[in-house]
Amino acid sequence: MRSWSSWGLCSLLILLFQSLILCHVQLYGYLSPYLYIGVILLAPASWTRMNLVLLGALTGAWIDFTMHSGGMHLMASSLLGYVRPQLLASVLPRAAEEDLGFTLADIGPGKWIIYTGLSTAIHHTYLFAVDAYGLWPFIGFMGRIFFSSLATAILLYILGLMIKPVGKR
Repeated sequence: MRSWSSWGLCSLLILLFQSLILCHVQLYGYLSPYLYIGVILLAPASWTRMNLVLLGALTGAWIDFTMHSGGMHLMASSLLGYVRPQLLASVLPRAAEEDLGFTLADIGPGKWIIYTGLSTAIHHTYLFAVDAYGLWPFIGFMGRIFFSSLATAILLYILGLMIKPVGKR
């Protein structure tokens, strides 16, 4: 998103939706949608890595506060903020230099799915690896990553459909 005000409003709505509704959705520990990572993924392309890490830490801390998860989301979101510049550069190489939009309407479904899918997989893999401090069977661990990543990616796709590109009304 290029506009700070629209990104801020969208971020606030995402965090409220995550805190009030999605934090209470769970299907046997396998389907845990974490739409809040969209706040980090949609942050302005011109932000530095440090700004994104701080944003990830703040959003993760908020989710940890609402879910009582003890810092796991803070760590996973900070990691996502750290790798986001490389992910965005691999999908849209000159997004930061040319202030390009990178919503679903701007870059198309193919690049959007790659961008959000890789981001979600990185976030969820780290989050569930930290959560699986016991001796979980490997298949259960991978299933949890797959189903939660799929649910989050679908929600991010729906979110992308609702965001209008800048300049088009």
